[in-house]
Amino acid sequence: MKRNKTLRLALPRLINYLLFCGGAFLLGSGLALETRLPPGSRGGHGLSMLGMTRHEWGELHFYVGLAMAALVLLHLALHWGWLKNALKSATAKLGYVGLAIGLIIFLIPLILPITQK
Repeated sequence: MKRNKTLRLALPRLINYLLFCGGAFLLGSGLALETRLPPGSRGGHGLSMLGMTRHEWGELHFYVGLAMAALVLLHLALHWGWLKNALKSATAKLGYVGLAIGLIIFLIPLILPITQK
């Protein structure tokens, strides 16, 4: 019984720690991509940081972002009971509005038309 309780407490802590570290990495790598490794058209051709080019950093940034999305889903699954209770409360409409806004923000880049100049 005690082992299950320890695991039940340790897993969310580990996930929160990984989410924090992943968020810090995404912030740092995003800033590095924008400021220290500009695209070649802005003079960044041939630059690298820690032996990785802008494209390699972008790829790492993308995959860490996917891992973060998976961790967020796991975090929500672990707190599903709390989430259900929160959406039953008097302020549930606000929660549903928040969920809808999040879904819209997620879907917009996927449904916007692609054009070529």
